[in-house]
Amino acid sequence: LSAERFIINFVPSIMKKVYDHRRELVHSHSQSIENYLQEKLSDIRFLTDSYDRRQLEDESFLQAQLAALQKDFGRDFVDLGAINIDGVQVAYAGPFKLAKADYSNAEWFHKAIQSEFYISDVFLGLRSQPHFIIAVRNNGENGRWILRATIDFVRFTTLVENIRLGQTGFAFILNNK
Repeated sequence: LSAERFIINFVPSIMKKVYDHRRELVHSHSQSIENYLQEKLSDIRFLTDSYDRRQLEDESFLQAQLAALQKDFGRDFVDLGAINIDGVQVAYAGPFKLAKADYSNAEWFHKAIQSEFYISDVFLGLRSQPHFIIAVRNNGENGRWILRATIDFVRFTTLVENIRLGQTGFAFILNNK
């Protein structure tokens, strides 16, 4: 075969196989990240389904739940907060001084109060550090409220960074924007 004929006949087929393989890798890695987020969401939903608002608004109880999550699942969870319908954090467990924080103007709070759950984009927020949250809304006997968990950004970044495409490819997470 001449080089020209080889290129015309085989290169498109080879390129299609390469692109199909890359597409499958990207899908597989995307699924891994989605599974991670769904697991963390399930952990927080378990808390809102297992305990009532009164229990989760008790800071010592909330601290015990955070310790249990960290013991069972590693340090993926940085903190937990119980937030009332007005956006005020009425209980906090974690390393920051965020007791009584007011989230009433936070974009994530408005989205979370309208949905069963909300997983935010990365943002700086009150702590001025990149992080993202998982919030679960509960419609209990005492009204709507939210249990919010911060996911450790460094651990999540490590998960993403460990995804490579071949020897030189990198993975990035992009939002819809």
